[in-house]
Amino acid sequence: MGSQINIRVQGQEQHVLRLLVAGQKYNEIAQALIVSHNTIKTQVSNIYRKLGVNRRAGAIALARWLLLL
Repeated sequence: MGSQINIRVQGQEQHVLRLLVAGQKYNEIAQALIVSHNTIKTQVSNIYRKLGVNRRAGAIALARWLLLL
């Protein structure tokens, strides 16, 4: 019995993930994407949940490993 990784980070979350990898802070990401700071917090939380991580470093490492970027 095998397991399959199926993670969907698409659309706006993909943009947010790229900016996180670039080292931008939430406020910078919000300004770049013309949304509120709270929207970015929510999207980052969703990204972390989808990736099964709880920190930026984990999200970056896993996203690179899974070739999501």
